[in-house]
Amino acid sequence: MRGLRWRVLLVLSLAAVVPTVIVGVLAILRARHDVQDEVQRGALAHIRALGAALDGTLQDSRRTVELAAATWADAPDDVRARQLLQRRLRREVPIVKSLSLLSPDGALIDGDPVPAGVDIGSHSFGGYIGDAVFVDERPLVHLVVQARSRTGELIGVVVASLDLGFVHDVIAAARLGPGARVLVVDGAGVPVATSDMAWPSPTSLAGKDPVVDRALASTVEGTLSGNGMVSAYRNLSSYQSLRGVRWAIIHQQPEDQAYALARTTTRDTLIIGIVALALALAFGAYFATRLTRPLSDLARRADAIAAGQSTEGPPVRGPGEIGELGNAIDEMAKRIAERAELAAALARGDRLASVGVMSAQVAHEINNPLTTVLGYAKLLLEDKPDGHPDRNGLELIAEEAERMKKIIGGLLEYARAPRQSEPATVPATGSIAIGSSEPAAVVRHVAALVAPQLRKAKASLVVEVPDQRAVSIEAHALQQVLVNLVQNAAQAGATRIAIATKPAPGAIATIITVTDDGPGIPAADRARVFDPFFTTKAAETGTGLGLAVCKHLVAVAGGTIEVGEAADSHGAEFRVTIPVA
Repeated sequence: MRGLRWRVLLVLSLAAVVPTVIVGVLAILRARHDVQDEVQRGALAHIRALGAALDGTLQDSRRTVELAAATWADAPDDVRARQLLQRRLRREVPIVKSLSLLSPDGALIDGDPVPAGVDIGSHSFGGYIGDAVFVDERPLVHLVVQARSRTGELIGVVVASLDLGFVHDVIAAARLGPGARVLVVDGAGVPVATSDMAWPSPTSLAGKDPVVDRALASTVEGTLSGNGMVSAYRNLSSYQSLRGVRWAIIHQQPEDQAYALARTTTRDTLIIGIVALALALAFGAYFATRLTRPLSDLARRADAIAAGQSTEGPPVRGPGEIGELGNAIDEMAKRIAERAELAAALARGDRLASVGVMSAQVAHEINNPLTTVLGYAKLLLEDKPDGHPDRNGLELIAEEAERMKKIIGGLLEYARAPRQSEPATVPATGSIAIGSSEPAAVVRHVAALVAPQLRKAKASLVVEVPDQRAVSIEAHALQQVLVNLVQNAAQAGATRIAIATKPAPGAIATIITVTDDGPGIPAADRARVFDPFFTTKAAETGTGLGLAVCKHLVAVAGGTIEVGEAADSHGAEFRVTIPVA
């Protein structure tokens, strides 16, 4: 049953673990997928907002410079107007670092000197925002706008150097997740601003960082994971319908920080799975024990039934069909016990039948020599006058031989099959007990018969038998009963044996008691002492037939015989109740 218990426990555990594992794996995968989507959507939404702010500032600055250039083109020779225009432009565009008004051939008309390397774009129409340059480790960008008259004639070029410090201020004010940063690069891949340092290095990241390359090459937004980082990017040119600024804004965050929620979900799912497994094992052990314990009891009871042992005990209880099986096994055990008792009774009957046949044969063989003994005893008595010392002994021999002859005759009659005219219910031994006898005379004769044996056993016999009415049992049968009871008491070690008689209530029967001070008969054996062949004596001292014969003789006479404790709880007491004649 231990193997069954473990199998039940395994099945119950698997029934709890498999769904938990499946649900847990699906929850982990779904959580990771959802977290990835949320991280990517959040990063893209973040850079959209930041990019819109940056592009708005740049485009506002560009439009303001373009309006100023158009105003200058309307009155190119008005010096005062140019100076007012420059002051107003510096005031309205605070990020302007320097401002230069150039002629179409690049000569400085008014304002600050033109930084080296600036293409004034006189060969093209319109203007542009260039790439970032670093002056004194601060990033700048040059805004070039052409000033044309209403007829389209090129009047001059306005060059404004914009301080990109505002970009750092914008991204530094953004709320970022743990470990995240925002990076803005120009069209050459040079960092313009980062959220994790005040001024970035002027080294281009193009060709070094795949996210920068992807962002500059794309005109839309996107995400990229690699090198332990989750990145989202967007090119600023995607915000504009006119000529755009080929810059990019990038949001980066370590994967372990970005997917912390997924790891937490995984950990919680594992904890829940372990707890579910522990609970499944606990409940599985409980239910497995509850299921297999009655099965173990049933197995032990079945083994006891197979071994012929006693199955007494409380019934096996169990859930459902197990309880029904336990009841069925208990019922089967009862029926097997009944059949065993019946088989034992049949076996005893067979033994008694065999003994009866053998007894009849032995009785037939003994009858002839016993007749000879009786005949010679009577012949010797004829030669002995009254008062001869041998006469009493010869009379006793003749009487005992006569009694033995009657007993043998009874055995032969008991062994004889009943005639068809005789009812089967009438005992064949009726002739043994037919008649009546006086208890007092029989008891005195019994005392004389057992006196030698009692002297040898150093036991005494006390007789308290007053003269009473005759009882309906033949004297020889009553004598055989009393002799067996006295001999059994002496053989059991009793030192004092008493025979007493008294009338039963109503004076319809006589009670004869045989009491001794021996070890007594255990309560467990009292119900079996009258069974044939049951004996507590050694094999060479008893056959177990004495008390069975006594019960048979008394029952044929219509009486009863019982056994119990003596009045002082020491020894045994046999009560023989026989109806009066």
